Amino acid sequence: MASISVIIPCFNQGVYLAEAVASVLEQNFDGLEIIVVNDGSTEQDTINILNNFSADKTLLLHTDNRGVAAARNYGISQATGDYILPLDADDYISGNYLREARENLEANLELKLVYCNGRYFDSETGPIQLPEYDPKTMLQQNLVFATAMFRKADWQAVGGYDENFLTGWEDWDFWLTLIKDRSEICKLPGEYFHYRIKAGSRNHALQGEQLGKVERQLFLKHIQTYLKFFPYPLTIIRGYGELEDARISFEKYKAAINGSASYRIGDALLKPFKFLRGLGKK
Repeated sequence: MASISVIIPCFNQGVYLAEAVASVLEQNFDGLEIIVVNDGSTEQDTINILNNFSADKTLLLHTDNRGVAAARNYGISQATGDYILPLDADDYISGNYLREARENLEANLELKLVYCNGRYFDSETGPIQLPEYDPKTMLQQNLVFATAMFRKADWQAVGGYDENFLTGWEDWDFWLTLIKDRSEICKLPGEYFHYRIKAGSRNHALQGEQLGKVERQLFLKHIQTYLKFFPYPLTIIRGYGELEDARISFEKYKAAINGSASYRIGDALLKPFKFLRGLGKK
């Protein structure tokens, strides 16, 4: 039985897979297993790579294409490790990330999540210095990479990743579900996560109507947590300005109608009927 299970969903990213797996094996960690989940890849090069893929401590699973949340859930369900680290097939880790993250979780049973700083690579480069966790800020922006460590038991307790998040933010939703408004999160100072930025990256492509949809999906699911920190939580939704402009216009329209002569005459004519209707309700 492994101590840590690293879960790597792969959908048409076979060209990067060997680098991701090698980075995990370089951690030189004894109690380790790697589970690669082929999420119904359709790209022939990826299919060929996966058909011939083999690596130490690595299990390859195949599913129909149902999205990264479902792929992670399936991989985790098959994992034997007590601790889980998701890793996308086009990213990699370095340093002693696995060891340090596990040590922190073992030392504090109240801790839910361990993450780190990172670096961009590929089409963009440079350090990623994430802010320290703050529950209010976490509701406004995702402060934690998808590649953070948590207990499998906690994943089971909250029902895993929400597979309805098909276009992105499934990791942000999972973190909010896992931690709610508690501060049981640890950020390691090391730059252990390497995040590939390339044209067409899933979250970079989220914009316009699609972005608004997933934003509302996240907000409505966690509305009770948002209400604890924001008296008027709608103000933090992207596009709130347009919603507010529409509301003000409607209020002005109602005021104009209510003040019109025709409205006042109609209201006067209806008053006897309103009075009788009120008596009927007594």
